[in-house]
Amino acid sequence: MFNMSITIVNIEEFIEKKPHLKDALRLYEKVLEFRESVSGIYKNSISPEDVSYPYELISPIFEYFSSIFDIPQENLVSVIEAMKLGQIDFTRLPLNEVPSFSLPYHEDELAMILFLASKPYFLKLKGLFNVENIFWQEGRCPICNSMPSMASIDADGKKHLYCSFCDNTGYYKRIGCPICLNDDSSKINIITADGEDGFRIDTCDACNSYLKTLEIGLLNNFTPDIADLISLPLDIIAQGKGYRRNSPNPLGMIKTV
Repeated sequence: MFNMSITIVNIEEFIEKKPHLKDALRLYEKVLEFRESVSGIYKNSISPEDVSYPYELISPIFEYFSSIFDIPQENLVSVIEAMKLGQIDFTRLPLNEVPSFSLPYHEDELAMILFLASKPYFLKLKGLFNVENIFWQEGRCPICNSMPSMASIDADGKKHLYCSFCDNTGYYKRIGCPICLNDDSSKINIITADGEDGFRIDTCDACNSYLKTLEIGLLNNFTPDIADLISLPLDIIAQGKGYRRNSPNPLGMIKTV
């Protein structure tokens, strides 16, 4: 079972150990603050038909978003209005589909804004289902249909997967790529890096994708989100070799190079 609790004190400890990742970890502090702030006003459950926030909560939620992430309100007007008009469907985000209509943002910037803003929605969505720790058919999260962001291998050789959108966990067959479902082991390789003990990169030459994998025992000390962030150097290595990440990290980033 993944350890899902994290505190600001813990983050300070990680910054001391990984000072080169200070900016990323400081931004993650804001992610946690936003989630906590929105949980105070977004108390009611959602239904499976809801694809965004209730109309009356959109402005209050984005007021928190603007304040916490230090983004001027005027820079968010377009996305707020689009959301109020029902033009933004959060359920499309795990499919790597950002709105196709014209918004004054670069595609990567818009994807990051929507990922961060939608996190409380996806956490609520997870609460509607009891499907944690089940097999991920087609390698995708059974709640939000996202591809995995991280993996781990337990003592029994079972591969566990983690979803960065709704925080759901599940498992997949030990040998095989959950991104393209390739099970030809000759096309799956492992990359390790000095200074990244307990972490590795699993690459698939069938789809040119990669998945960071860690020793499951490490999750006794930190969450999958923190594991993802403190292993950012592995993303740089994998993407520098031409492999693609398919699900965002806790900061909403897919591309690091």
